[in-house]
Parts: sequence; C-alpha cells; structure tokens
Amino acid sequence: MLRNIYPETMKKVVLVVLSAVLAFACKDDDGSEGGTSAVFRYDTVNCETTVNQLLLEGGADLTFKATIAEGTQWLSFSQQQTGVTVKEGTIAPIVFVYSQKNTTPDVREATVVVEFSNGDRHEATLTQLEYTSSATYDKSWAEQPQYEENSSYIYKTYYTTLANSKYVRNYSICYDADKKVARWVAYPLHTSYTTPNTGRTDAWAYDPNTQQPTIPESDQQYIIQTYGSGYARGHQCPSADRYSTDATNEMTFYATNMMPQNSRFNSGVWGTLENKVRENMVKDTLYVVTGTYFGDSQTTTDRKGNVIGVPSDCWKVLLRTKKGNTGKRIEECTADELMGIGFWFANASSSTGSPAEYSMSIAEVERKTGFTFFRNLPAEAAEAVKRQNDPGAWKMN
Repeated sequence: MLRNIYPETMKKVVLVVLSAVLAFACKDDDGSEGGTSAVFRYDTVNCETTVNQLLLEGGADLTFKATIAEGTQWLSFSQQQTGVTVKEGTIAPIVFVYSQKNTTPDVREATVVVEFSNGDRHEATLTQLEYTSSATYDKSWAEQPQYEENSSYIYKTYYTTLANSKYVRNYSICYDADKKVARWVAYPLHTSYTTPNTGRTDAWAYDPNTQQPTIPESDQQYIIQTYGSGYARGHQCPSADRYSTDATNEMTFYATNMMPQNSRFNSGVWGTLENKVRENMVKDTLYVVTGTYFGDSQTTTDRKGNVIGVPSDCWKVLLRTKKGNTGKRIEECTADELMGIGFWFANASSSTGSPAEYSMSIAEVERKTGFTFFRNLPAEAAEAVKRQNDPGAWKMN
C-alpha cells in the first residue's frame, strides 16, 4: 500500500512516532470557533524520544505563557537545562519541548498549560511510553517482523531518496554478526522502487556505515569478489527490486544483504520466484520478508579468509491486499481483504522447477524459523491470513 511505504519517523524531531494528533480548532464559551489552540504534534512518543513540538495557533498580536504543570521531573523547555518549566513570548507556531529518555517500566504523562493574552487557556498532554529494548526498532511498517532478542543480532534500516524525491526506507535487516549473514531482510515493493531510472550497478561493497547502527567491517563478508567455492552472492533484497536510483540500487549490493547460495539454485527457481514476486505488485504495495535458515553448521570462506555461515535453506514470505487500492493501512484491513503466502527451499542444486512446488503458509515458515512475521496485523486477521497457501492466486505456477 503506497500510503504505508514512507517512514512515519521522517519528522526529525522524534526517533519513533507511535501516535500523531492534528492541531484542533477550539470553541469559545458560546460555541463559536475560537482563534487559539495548543497541542503536541505527537501526543504519544516512545521511551527514546527527547524532543517534541508544542504547536500554537493564535493571532500575531497575541502573547502566550506555557507552563509545565505535570512531568516537571523529566520535561523541560530547555535542551541544556532540566527544570525550565515556563516559556513565554509572542505567538510562535512551534515551541520545542525536551524530555529525558524513559528508563522506567512505567508509562508517564506530562501536562503543559498554555495561557494566551486574550484570556484563552488550553492544556496539552504528552504521553511517553515505558522502556523497551526494541524501541528504536519498532515501526508501524507492514513488513516489519517481531523483534527477537539475541546478542549476535543487529537490527538496521537503510534509508534512501527515490527518483520521486521521497526519502523512504530501502530495506531493514536482522543481521547475524556471528554468521555474517542476515537472518532476514524486510522491504516494501512498489513501482516507486522498481520503475527503471537506472539498472544493475554491481556496486559490491561493505556497508559503509553512513547510517546507524554501525556494523563493523570485521563482522561483514568480503563480497567484492565471489566466494571462490561455488556459491553465488545471493541478494536477499533483489537488485531488480530497486531500480529507482543508483544509490538505491547500490545498497542492495552491500555485504549485509548477501547470502551464500548454491549457484544453480540462485540462477534458477530462486530467480524465477523473484520475478514472479515483482509481477504481484497489483495496484498496491507488496510486503516481502526474505531470509535464511541454518539447519546445520555448514560454512564457506570469503576471499579474505572470513568464515561465513551457509544457510541450509532460504525462504520468503509475502503479504498484500487482494484487489489493491484499498486506501487502508495493512493493520486496518480485514482477513478477507488480504492475501499471504510463504516459500521454503533447500539451498541446493536439487531445488528446481516451479516456485509453486515450494509454497507453504506463513504460519509454517514462522514455525520453522521461530520468527513472527507481519507483526502489525491485528490478531484476528493474522491467524487467517497466515494459514493461506494458494500459489495459484499468486500466479506462481
């Protein structure tokens, strides 16, 4: 769904936005529309948020006085100094309010009272959620799997600017630093990403760590050359899924997006599946998670001698609306508006034929991998959609 592919966190004043409110028009005592209002741009923020915006509306000749009435222990009008609880002056459309990170297990609230020189008085409430270790990871993106705590996992999202000038997420990874291979790569698929403005860049490279968090080069594969042992450098987010700009495509050649794949499998049924997935972008965004499974201890080495885990199996799960153009976010859809499917392949030359032969339900892929996919689906829809397995509906034959 195109409405859901752009990051909800692009407002640089917060790390993660969980709920947004719009400025509202206030009414005077006689019921008529008044000329002042005061409201937080985001009324609910996560535990990592340290900056928010108080939006004020009123005539240019008015002055205001804002007072932090509740939450003075963790909220301030000064970024450098705690305990600054009063801000006043002429009307400004934005007043910055600074909070401390919430390291407690409790949700907390703060109230700011704003008094205008014309006598109007308003209260604005800010809610900061309790501490969670996954706060910087949690998004409302439809493709986002459930966070799994593991000391070797690094969660990262790569952002890019498309040819349409939109700054969006490119793909997200759960990177296993021990294996030097991502456990999964999740991404939205839409024509805004795939419409060719460039081609395959073959820009094989380490993740340059221009975006956070850092993945040390020592924890990455040396991918500039092939493995030299019969394995192909297999993309998890395919190059052809990202033809909008050179920079967008180049990210698909990062070492963190690569997995050692059997060469025949990579160029055969796996490539066929990738092509058929792109054919399923029907008037709406398709959500994809591709990943690896390590059922044994098989490894290979790169040209620098690094030991790389070789997945015994490769898998993919897909989710989209049935008819497209719903105008809804995935979490707003009912089960009968959605379709989902999974695929599971041995990473071997024996994996040949049609993708349909390797289809299974998303629930079965969850059982095999231990990951929970499409975590933002409402429970009642998730149970039904994750049981589906109809390769014909996806034209996978």
